[in-house]
Amino acid sequence: MKDTQNNSQAIGLTFRPTMDSLTWTYFAVSFLAMTTCLCGMAGNGVVLWLLSFRVQRSSFCVYVLNLAAADLLFLFCMATLLSLETGLLLKTSPSAMFYEVMKRTKYFAYTAGLSLLTAISTHRCLSVLFPIWYKCHQPQYLPAGVCGALWALALLMNFLASFFCMQFWHPDESHCFLVDMVFSGLILGIFMPVMTLSSAILFVRVRKSTGLRRRPRRLFVVILASVLVFLTCSLPLGVYWFLLYWVGLPRAVSLLYICLSRLFSCLSSSANPLIYFLVGSQKSHRLRETLGAVLGRALRDEPEVDDRGTPTTCTNDGI
Repeated sequence: MKDTQNNSQAIGLTFRPTMDSLTWTYFAVSFLAMTTCLCGMAGNGVVLWLLSFRVQRSSFCVYVLNLAAADLLFLFCMATLLSLETGLLLKTSPSAMFYEVMKRTKYFAYTAGLSLLTAISTHRCLSVLFPIWYKCHQPQYLPAGVCGALWALALLMNFLASFFCMQFWHPDESHCFLVDMVFSGLILGIFMPVMTLSSAILFVRVRKSTGLRRRPRRLFVVILASVLVFLTCSLPLGVYWFLLYWVGLPRAVSLLYICLSRLFSCLSSSANPLIYFLVGSQKSHRLRETLGAVLGRALRDEPEVDDRGTPTTCTNDGI
C-alpha cells in the first residue's frame, strides 16, 4: 500500500546534470498537480467553513462536511509530498520520517474519502428505495455515527498497513503484500461495487421519475457527478497502490502512470466544491447570491420545481 516506498527508483527521482525527458515530465505534471492541490484546498476549505458556520446542516450535509475534510487532508498531503520530492530532485534532502508520515496520512485521507462517498451514494439510494423508512424511522444521528465509524475504519486500516509495510520497521514483504491484497479486496471488491451499484440505481430512479417539465433534484446531480468524477479520476491511483505496485512496471510506464494518476486524483478531490457551486447556482442570480445560499441549494433534499424553490433545512438564503 504505497506508491513511493522506493521513491527514487519508482519515479526516477535521481538528480542528473542534464535531466532526461522522464524527469521533465515529472516536473511538468507535478506543477499542474501542485496548482490543482492549492485550488482544491481553497475550495474545500470554503465548503468546510460554510457547512460549519453558515449553513444549517441536514443529514447529507454531515456527509459532505466529512468528505470535504477528507479531500482537504488528501490535497494537503499530496502537495506536501510533491514539495518534498521536488526538493529531493534538487538535492535538498527531506526528513525521511516526515515524508513517511505524510505518505501514510495521504493513504488515510484517500481511504476515508472513498468510504464516505460510498456512504453518501448508498444512503441516498436507500432513501429513494425506502422513502417511508427514511422519513419516519431513520435514526437522527445515523449520518454522524456512520461518518465516525468510517473514519475509525480508515484509521485502523492504515495503522495496520503502516505496521506491516512502513520501511522504518523493517517490514516483511510477504506480510505487506498480504495486507495490500486484503485492503484491495475490501476497497476494490466491496466499496467500489457498492458505490457503483447504488449510483446506478439512483440514476435509473432519477431517469424514471423525472418528466419533461421536472428537473432532477440538485442533490441527485451532486452525488452522481461526484461519484463519476471519483471513479474516473481517483480510482487509478488506488489501483496502483493496491495492485500495480506489485507488478513491477517498467520505469517509464511507472513514472507516467504515477504522475497522471496523482494529477487526476488531485482533480477529483478538487472537483467536489466546484460541482456543489455549479449545481447550486442559478443563472438569474449567479452574481448576487451568497456562497452559503448556493451551497445550501445544491444540497437541497427536495424536488426541484423552479429556480425560486423555497429554502430547506440545508439552506440559508439570508447569508
